[in-house]
Amino acid sequence: MTVAFVRQLGAESGLQLNPLIDSSEIPSIGNDDQVMGIAMRALRGRIDKPFKVTRADVYKKLGKGESVRLNKRNEAFIHVVEALNNGVYEVVVQRMTTSQAKIKWITVSNSFTYAVADARDDDAMINIRHLGCYNDGIRVAFHADPSDDGISPVTMVYFRAIDPDGVVVFEAKGSLDPTARDDYNESQYLPDVITKLSDEWEMVIKEGATVTPTSTAYGYDTFGSEKYATSDVLLAFEEGPTVYDTQDYQRFRSNLTATPHDYAYIAGGGETAAEFVKQMAQLAYDTNRQLRIDIPGDLTPEQAITKAKEWNLGSNKAAHLVHVFWAPLKTDDPIGLSGSGYYGTSALNIALACERNARKNGKGFAPKNYPIAGREYPLSGRTRVNQMQQLTSQQLNALAKAKINPVVYETYTGGGRYVFRDCLTSAQVDSSLKKLISVVDMSTSIDESVTRAGKDFLQLPMQVAIKKMENFLTRLFEDAEASGWLVPSNAPEMKGKASQFSVKPNEIRPYDVMDVMYWLRYDGVARQIMVTQTITR
Repeated sequence: MTVAFVRQLGAESGLQLNPLIDSSEIPSIGNDDQVMGIAMRALRGRIDKPFKVTRADVYKKLGKGESVRLNKRNEAFIHVVEALNNGVYEVVVQRMTTSQAKIKWITVSNSFTYAVADARDDDAMINIRHLGCYNDGIRVAFHADPSDDGISPVTMVYFRAIDPDGVVVFEAKGSLDPTARDDYNESQYLPDVITKLSDEWEMVIKEGATVTPTSTAYGYDTFGSEKYATSDVLLAFEEGPTVYDTQDYQRFRSNLTATPHDYAYIAGGGETAAEFVKQMAQLAYDTNRQLRIDIPGDLTPEQAITKAKEWNLGSNKAAHLVHVFWAPLKTDDPIGLSGSGYYGTSALNIALACERNARKNGKGFAPKNYPIAGREYPLSGRTRVNQMQQLTSQQLNALAKAKINPVVYETYTGGGRYVFRDCLTSAQVDSSLKKLISVVDMSTSIDESVTRAGKDFLQLPMQVAIKKMENFLTRLFEDAEASGWLVPSNAPEMKGKASQFSVKPNEIRPYDVMDVMYWLRYDGVARQIMVTQTITR
């Protein structure tokens, strides 16, 4: 083939074809605002870092859950499953354990007998560590196809991990020989293969390991089925105590801050410990994410207010990012695990927000100006709902002053339903948009868009970066107004506009620092309606 061009001309005559220039890229619309983060106790899952869970694999990754009768902290599992069933796309989970949790080694002898040990056994043929940390244990199994002559040892093996219910949760094929290569000259060594497939396993193989014809893992049985040397259920993880201290909560917060997995909302999971709430509120502030938590529904309104005062959320710099719900409702367990009881609704509120956020318009804006409250967002999926306390106007007033959103029965045209009755943040303000959850939802989304765009503009020439940021903000705010997020302001300095911004070099460090400021008027919420009738003659 004759090529009519070169990629780089020297002094010679000819044609240079330059690399393709792509000017078609448009900002992608992700689904990060449909993802929830949580620190929770679970029966399965990594303990060293957060991991993602979906509706399809929640039971595989977190286990089947346990009744809240055994441990109140088991309520978090109910929240996660219910949220995934009602609109949350993914959950980023930081599993809660203490420093006493212990991951043990599974040792495999030459004859494929299995044991569990605190430390690696250098005399064993294979040592395995399962970082998925199953409280209920794990089975491991090996199989090797026979050699061509049927009598020689082999090194190529199949590895399986099986949960106590008999479900294969992981499998891989590789060699016990560290020098083995496949047809593409890539490593076929079993530990290398496993590392490519999953980060939940560590495997160390003794030099010279083989599977011999006398092994229970070698070849086929009399029925022609593969012979697997399968262990009993091995308890290779000890959870330890489920009472956590300040250092534990700080570690959970730190891990959820540092994770590369994105999420827009933080769920409390029914946890009420003051230190937990403090650390999650700090996480909300550090990440500019919203935290939604529950006050136990079996408390009276007065006790609920006292609990909120104990948390002292109003004094927190993240107060507007923290949203508190109280549901005096006795219902069936929404996933059928624990029977009838009081189950928090904050994660369900997040789920409905995520479902709403999935409905983006052509400009990429979801209807976040609609709070998850009132008639349009009833308590879905709950059965045998009984409101155990009927609230007076005075109690509702006191709850609103305490920035607690009750979940109760309300009557509307066409009938009644259980709803999120209010949409207040924990910000201790009376006449400010900062008090409304919908405004926080919109403002955090705007901040996220601006900071992500700004990251793209770093290390560009200052004037180029300024121009790109100005163009970005112009389009962003125009689209936000067209989507109903922003409305014209009556502040004199806004001159009837819904938005204003300033992008310029910093006065003190104009060479490498750019100042970006913007002023926005968000639409509010009709929380109260004053009705007056006048009879005239």
